[in-house]
Amino acid sequence: MIRINLVPQDEVRRQAARQRDRQVVLGIAGLLVALVGTAEFVTRRSASEVQREVDLQKTQLAELSRQYQEAVLLQRKKKALESKLETIEILERQRRGPVHVLEHLGGATPEKLWLTEMREAGGAAIFSGRGLDNQTVALFMRNLEHSPYFANVELVETKQVEEGKAKYKEFAIRSTVIYAGRASGDDAGEGPAAEDEDGKTAARPGGTETSS
Repeated sequence: MIRINLVPQDEVRRQAARQRDRQVVLGIAGLLVALVGTAEFVTRRSASEVQREVDLQKTQLAELSRQYQEAVLLQRKKKALESKLETIEILERQRRGPVHVLEHLGGATPEKLWLTEMREAGGAAIFSGRGLDNQTVALFMRNLEHSPYFANVELVETKQVEEGKAKYKEFAIRSTVIYAGRASGDDAGEGPAAEDEDGKTAARPGGTETSS
C-alpha cells in the first residue's frame, strides 16, 4: 500500500521547529529544576552545618557560664572564710588582750615608780601613782608609748609631794588601751614626754604640773 504525504513542506518544517523549541524549553526547565534542587540541597546543608556550629557554641557558652558561676561562688566562699578567720584572730587577740595589757604595764613600770590606781572605761585609762622624779615619770610614759597595747599617752598632771624627808612626784597619765594589740607598723604614739633643761618633765597639752 502506497502512502502519499500531502502536508506541505513548510508545515513540516514548522512542526519540526516547534518540536525542537519544546525540547529546548523542556531541557531548560529541567536544568532550572536541577539547579534549584542543587541550590536547595546546598543551602540546607549549609544551614545544617551553621546550626550545628550554633549548637556547639551554645554548649560551650553554657559550660563557660557554669564555670564562671562556680568561680564566683568559690570567690565568695573564700572571702567569707577569710572574714571569719580574721574575726576569729581579732577575738583571740582580744581574749588574750587583758593579760598582755597587764604584762606590758608591769614591764613598762620603772623600779622607782609605783602605780596606786588604774581606771579604765571604753578603752580610755587613767594611771595614777608616784615616781621618784620627773625623769622616772617620763620613762614610764615612753615605755607605755612603745608598747603595742597603749597609745596616745599623755601627762594629765604632776605635783610634788613629801613624806617625811622623802619627796616624790605624784602623777596622773591618760592613755588609750588597745586590748587587741597594735600592728607592728602602726604609729607608736605621740613620742616621749618633753624635758626641760633641768631634766623636769613638761606637761603635754591639756595637762598641768604643780609643785608643793
